Amino acid sequence: MTLCAASAPGRDRQQNMRNHQGRQLILDFPSRPEYSFDNFVVSEGSRFAVDAAKRICADASPPYHSLYLHGGEHLGKTHLLIAIGNQAAQAFPDRQILYVPCEEFVRQMEQGEEAASLNARRMAGADCFLLDDVDRIAGKRTAQEKLYFIYNTLIEKGKVIVFTGRQAPDHLAGAESYLTSRLRWGMTAAIHPIDDATTAQIIHKLGQDVGLEIPDKITDYLLTRVPRDFLSIKDCVTRIDRESYLKKQKVSLKLTKAALGLP
Repeated sequence: MTLCAASAPGRDRQQNMRNHQGRQLILDFPSRPEYSFDNFVVSEGSRFAVDAAKRICADASPPYHSLYLHGGEHLGKTHLLIAIGNQAAQAFPDRQILYVPCEEFVRQMEQGEEAASLNARRMAGADCFLLDDVDRIAGKRTAQEKLYFIYNTLIEKGKVIVFTGRQAPDHLAGAESYLTSRLRWGMTAAIHPIDDATTAQIIHKLGQDVGLEIPDKITDYLLTRVPRDFLSIKDCVTRIDRESYLKKQKVSLKLTKAALGLP
């Protein structure tokens, strides 16, 4: 998925936003229902970010129109960004919502001035603009200029713009000062590494999702060995589930060690 949009009366116009190979760039929100607020396990380190994300898409006139979510890899930034799009689409079905990975954004802004300006104007026509992994804009001067234009246009019209990045706006490497100043205008929320209690919740939930019962003592064991990011936790549970299925055994310490290749 590269670019998503909510259903709107301008569907035909939206469907025409394609690249030179004819690949569709706009898809309908709601999209990827697994990315919802209900499906996001909240920790103390993410509570403020989740609350900020919910507020920006729940009200017709949100308390802030720009939100910047930042944190390390695999902590749920993309999940929250798409959850904002899904929630906004549900609450305001006539609004146009765009989700753009920054890598795709940069590609579209490097197609030459005429094409870049056209793409930027289309994006600036959204009601809610969601840009993922804004760090990738580092050193891309034209893309930064176009994002500056999009940001100013959306804010002037009272629309919503949300970013995710690994670094806070003040530490965004390779970004021009005029852009970072805009990124600091709205609400900024950090997503911190997952704590023990939340990691245990995620382990149990992922196990339940595949019908796997993980005893508490195994969860405690995993807490000392699993990296604190969602993908690592999911990979761990998937490997244990596969081992349990292949050996037709319940989850035990011996089976867990075998599944994870631990001594």
